[in-house]
Amino acid sequence: MTAVTVRRAASRTGWALLAAFCLAFLAFEVNKYGGASLASAVLFAAAPYATRFGGPALLHDLAHRPWIPLAVLVGYSVSTLEWVPVFTAGLAWMTYVAAARLFGHGPRSARG
Repeated sequence: MTAVTVRRAASRTGWALLAAFCLAFLAFEVNKYGGASLASAVLFAAAPYATRFGGPALLHDLAHRPWIPLAVLVGYSVSTLEWVPVFTAGLAWMTYVAAARLFGHGPRSARG
């Protein structure tokens, strides 16, 4: 195995673990709070994928960066906001990003 192969396998393993954790936590939160949490989870799990169908590559790239959903999760956790659908939206988005990276999808190139 080359160093690149090992790095790629380690990266995919990390993304798989993150996706599994986020999915389990998302299922817990949606089961616990239901309603609006389910709606925000479905919307924010599908919205990053919808950027594939049009618009500039920049929008697609932003939707596939893990830093934005991470900022949503951390921001919600340290704020006094008590509306759980914001947190489940961040979890759903992070789950999507981790699953996409696991399967080899990520930011598009400048060519599209």
